[in-house]
Parts: sequence; C-alpha cells; structure tokens
Amino acid sequence: MLYPQSSVVEELIQCGKLECESLYDAGCEVLEWWLVSDWLAVKLTEHGEVVIEDYGCRWWGRTTSGQAVYMDWVIAQICGE
Repeated sequence: MLYPQSSVVEELIQCGKLECESLYDAGCEVLEWWLVSDWLAVKLTEHGEVVIEDYGCRWWGRTTSGQAVYMDWVIAQICGE
C-alpha cells in the first residue's frame, strides 16, 4: 500500500522533527515521499532505497517522479521476486 506523503515529511523536516542530514547520506535526491507498508519498507531497504522509520510510520524516499509508481525500476524488481 502506498500513500503520497511529501508534504507531511517535508513539514517534519522543516520543523526539526526528522533528522535531515541522515536522510540524504545515500547521495541521491528524494523527489517524493510515500507512506508504505512494513513489508514494502523492508523490501525497499533491501534494494538500497531511502526509507525513514519514525513515529510508527515508514516513508519511502522516491527518487523518480512524473510516472506511475509501478513503473519505477525498484518496484518492478520487488514485484518480480
């Protein structure tokens, strides 16, 4: 299950509720934030994706935009497992 959450995560970062420095250590630019299930968060982490786990939520830092999520390479890989 996926829910767009860019506004929520960006507000948490702006308010200092999420540590911004550690979020971008991966060297990639996060374009969108999506609330994901625990299972999907694990799979995304296994594939080297940026995932924040805080406040009882898991947010995926999507590095693509402008296309359907199912078209992302990482999602196709996870679905093919």
